[in-house]
Amino acid sequence: MPRENRPSIQHELDSKLRQVQVLIGDSINLVAQLQAPAKRLVKLAAQAGSGNTSVRFDMNERAFAKRYAKNVGGGPKKFVLLLAFLTKGDTGKEVSLNEIEQLWNRTSSKTLLGMKFNRFFSGIAKEFGWVNSQKRGFYNLERSWKDVLSDD
Repeated sequence: MPRENRPSIQHELDSKLRQVQVLIGDSINLVAQLQAPAKRLVKLAAQAGSGNTSVRFDMNERAFAKRYAKNVGGGPKKFVLLLAFLTKGDTGKEVSLNEIEQLWNRTSSKTLLGMKFNRFFSGIAKEFGWVNSQKRGFYNLERSWKDVLSDD
């Protein structure tokens, strides 16, 4: 084989190996996506208990936080669930931000919410359409608030 062809062959080989590397990376990502929803469905089924998808508001605040808010990802979703607890799921009832923050602080241990309260959470929850605020410092649930239980 002539020497002048070696650089072009090496370049082509490098190009093919990069393509293989990209394909393997994409395949790994797809496998991870296939496995993630299955894990999430198992978690939700365990939380809901015997296939019941309704939210129980008759439990105390710590039990509610452990059952529903502990396993959802992110502060905004936890914010929505605590608002739901305070309103008992009523979309017409308004709750003050201070009241939500007090409940959060009572349930912020690592075994429950696992994070400190941040007022930024309310804005993100509002952007996703899970909550609304008609007057400053007061929040109410939107009809789509239960989406926080299934989204991730």
